Amino acid sequence: MKILITGIAGFVGKHLVRYLVKDKDNEILGIDLKLDNFSINNFIAGELQSKIKVLEVDIKDKKSVEDIIKKFKPQQIYHLAAQSSVNFSWENPIETFRINVFGGINILESIKNYCPACKILVVCTAEEYGKMDEERKAINEDFKIYPSNPYAISKSALDFFSTTYYKAYNIAVFISRSFNHIGPGQSERFVASDFAKQIAEIEGGLREPVVKVGNIEVTRDFLDVRDVVEAYSCIINRGKAGQVYNVCSGIKYKVSDLLDILMSLSAVPKIRIEVNKGRFRPIDTGIVYGDNSKIKNHTGWKPKYTIRYSLEDTLNYWRKDIITKNINKKRKNNDSR
Repeated sequence: MKILITGIAGFVGKHLVRYLVKDKDNEILGIDLKLDNFSINNFIAGELQSKIKVLEVDIKDKKSVEDIIKKFKPQQIYHLAAQSSVNFSWENPIETFRINVFGGINILESIKNYCPACKILVVCTAEEYGKMDEERKAINEDFKIYPSNPYAISKSALDFFSTTYYKAYNIAVFISRSFNHIGPGQSERFVASDFAKQIAEIEGGLREPVVKVGNIEVTRDFLDVRDVVEAYSCIINRGKAGQVYNVCSGIKYKVSDLLDILMSLSAVPKIRIEVNKGRFRPIDTGIVYGDNSKIKNHTGWKPKYTIRYSLEDTLNYWRKDIITKNINKKRKNNDSR
């Protein structure tokens, strides 16, 4: 199977490669905007590296995208590349649209023109659903969308474009509305990883025993990234083209619950919590959690990782990162003497 992954250097992209490379018949081409500090060697075993090729490509560049798809002729595309930070989208709404909407259209157009038999999974977001009533049941795919931030609006636009290309051109488009991911390797721009990094720095003596937080009373649906990438594979291989699938745990957690679990895993017994209003979003939704019945029924997928296991792995990732940086710093200091 010839597979193209956009956004391969990102959090989900790295985990998806690890999952897909297990199939010896897969040939993988990954593209991303910047690959300066990216190396397949860091997370794929040597004997499997020959199955993966990585190129630096900006999906906003129509010709570059066309050339890749025309030459490689992928059978499947996992479109992960995105500007995925809500906070960044408030600060840079135009760039968010350029990447998420125009970049996505470049890929859809290239499939239509040069590779019409290709299947594509377009990864969108649960942020599209927007505000829900406090007493309402879990969100399913039939709920109307009410995007309430620039990131969600951009992904809603791509969601609609993708469905339109399926209907108008019979392209095998599959759409995920993915809820919150967690797991090792996630950027500290996201809440669980942010908390884990702060706690690891406290344990390493790099900061005072205080975790700074934003609004921890909101309720969200968190799913381990390793469950996420398996879900993506199940959707594109067993799902129905033209359909939208929630990718979620189906369980609601307060953000404060995640913080409690991480603090219980810490080697430091007394850590204070400091609420920082600067970390609050301009508009935030109180409760967002999903119904994953459709993906289960259509593909047989189901989550495997518990929230505690995911959080512990995330904390251990940051502990290892801090130890590695300290070792490198000492080596650098010794070399300079």
